[in-house]
Amino acid sequence: MPTVDWNEAWGTVLTGIIIVFVALILLVLIVMAFGAISSAATKKAEEAHAAKAAAPAPAAPAPAAPAPQVTMAAGEDMDEIAAVITAALAAILAEEGDGKSYVVKSIRRVRSSGSAWRNAGLAENIRSC
Repeated sequence: MPTVDWNEAWGTVLTGIIIVFVALILLVLIVMAFGAISSAATKKAEEAHAAKAAAPAPAAPAPAAPAPQVTMAAGEDMDEIAAVITAALAAILAEEGDGKSYVVKSIRRVRSSGSAWRNAGLAENIRSC
């Protein structure tokens, strides 16, 4: 029966434990560094967004009269719907402040071909902060 050198065995065990804890400490430090970098980038983006929001936006020219090319559904006033959509677009584009004028030429319903889960995921990921 072979004899066990207990000094070598305990040395190997302690070396393994030390290496594992050093690796864990390094991983914690790396994650903390990424967190600091991410929070600094987020803070910088928020400051830029706040500065942009604080600057007065130039008045956008009124969009031209909408020309909806939509089939009328029963009981719906398509002119009113087109006016609401055009007003919403004008408000969004006025915030951008690019000075361009836009004309709504047609409004059509987009049929969803995906599942409700897909649509909810798209809506959540597309929504602006």
